[in-house]
Amino acid sequence: MTRANIIVAALAVGAVACGLLGFGGMSETASNSILFVACLLVLLALFMLAVRLPLRGSGSRASAWVTNAAIVLGAIAVVTGANVALYRHDVHLDVSQEALNTPPRQLTDVIAQLRTPLALTYFYNASDPNAVALRDLVQIAARNHPLFAFRAIDLDKEPGTARDLGVRAYNTAVLQAEDRKVLVESVIDPARLGLATLRVLRKRTETVCFVTGHGETFRPMPSHFHYSHVETLKGHETPGAGDVLEAAPEQLDRLQLALNQIGFEMRELVTATASAIPPDCSVIAEIGPRTALTADEVQLLGNYLKGGGRLLLLLDPLSEISGDFERLLLRPVGLASEAAIVVDPLNHFRTDADKVAVPYYPTHPITKRLALTVFPQARPLLVAQPPSGVSLVVLAASSQDSYLKSPTAVVAATGGEAPSAKSGPQPLAVALEGTWPGAGEDKRFRLIVAGTSKLASNEYFPYVSNGELSLSMLRWLAEDDASPSVPPQRLKLPEIVLTSRQMRDSFLVLEVLLPLSTAVFGMLMWWRRR
Repeated sequence: MTRANIIVAALAVGAVACGLLGFGGMSETASNSILFVACLLVLLALFMLAVRLPLRGSGSRASAWVTNAAIVLGAIAVVTGANVALYRHDVHLDVSQEALNTPPRQLTDVIAQLRTPLALTYFYNASDPNAVALRDLVQIAARNHPLFAFRAIDLDKEPGTARDLGVRAYNTAVLQAEDRKVLVESVIDPARLGLATLRVLRKRTETVCFVTGHGETFRPMPSHFHYSHVETLKGHETPGAGDVLEAAPEQLDRLQLALNQIGFEMRELVTATASAIPPDCSVIAEIGPRTALTADEVQLLGNYLKGGGRLLLLLDPLSEISGDFERLLLRPVGLASEAAIVVDPLNHFRTDADKVAVPYYPTHPITKRLALTVFPQARPLLVAQPPSGVSLVVLAASSQDSYLKSPTAVVAATGGEAPSAKSGPQPLAVALEGTWPGAGEDKRFRLIVAGTSKLASNEYFPYVSNGELSLSMLRWLAEDDASPSVPPQRLKLPEIVLTSRQMRDSFLVLEVLLPLSTAVFGMLMWWRRR
């Protein structure tokens, strides 16, 4: 292939790549990759073309002027086209190891998924480096988003504007969407700012009612959460930028805080004394019951589903769900369960085979953009063909190598024998919607059943994507799809999670090979110098 053919081919590939990017039919990662390769090819073609250009034009003076003018015009066209391409395909590149110059997902995702105009005014203290860093991160996240209007104002320079908006302190953010306004004070964490955006975008208030009275882990949301601030290698940081939430492992403080941050309300529901489900309850959540519900309570939840209710059931191997519970709430829609624990030797978290890891999901609004999740000590769900008018989707399941074992506490309590091992994939969480058998067609229910309540507890909520899964379940039940979906704040120390094989390899290298090699090299050095 001649040099001219190479130039033409490179320019053609670059043009085709830019054309593909212009249609927007690809993912952002694929588009950026193709754009990068196209730019390299175009630069190579231009370099090869420039090498072939003569230093001085041949022929008459007029032809030389024409040649030089064409070269100048071509250079101007190339520079103009490059600037237009950079403007249309602006890509942020952060080379810092800690991603200090990259906005968090809580902010970038909510801006990228905006459907209505949003205005954000940030009154900051110019002498506060954390506030200045937040201003810069928001500007990075807001680039090329026509629905997002951002203004950063130094409070000392425009106190009148701040007073008109009700701002009285430094580092206060004012978010406005249509006729709604949210004011957030002492904001130096961009993730918190992104979650506050969800509150101003919310057009209605959703209330999650947690069932209590049967040993559930729910407790009323405290007026103040306990945080601890950790010194880092960079020195002391302002509280709020790196807080760690302190909470009991079995409680639901992280879930409640995440719901509060996106604008959900929560309340306690004692089904033992309730004659009907309160009308302001958007979702009923029964998380980790230890004692059996009475027949009246089960009938109350059954009538709620039959009337088009939304119910979340996070059960445990120790949860008593036999009798009326299974007959009225599970069997009518083709579900059942048994008191057992799923063990997965192939996909599990860390070294515990009873902490089933789920890396793959079906297509469903709940599992959209969901990464790895962990189902610790989960009971299996038996799934049969649902009745007509009910759609059922298995959200999570174990691998082909999984099997069942009996919980020791359950065997001791019942006095029975351990159930026989059943190998094969076991459903861990299912989502159902449609018309409850025997109900009217206009009463459409939604139901989620999972075999463990620990995925939403403080202990496992911040790990991998368990927090996102817990929030997605409640948001899907409440039909809260108008506002964007963003991951909750982890509020925990960063850590490195190693698999069993990685832990073994690290032990061999650090505890065996490193000391052994030091001793061997020391002996060799002594032998040479003796």
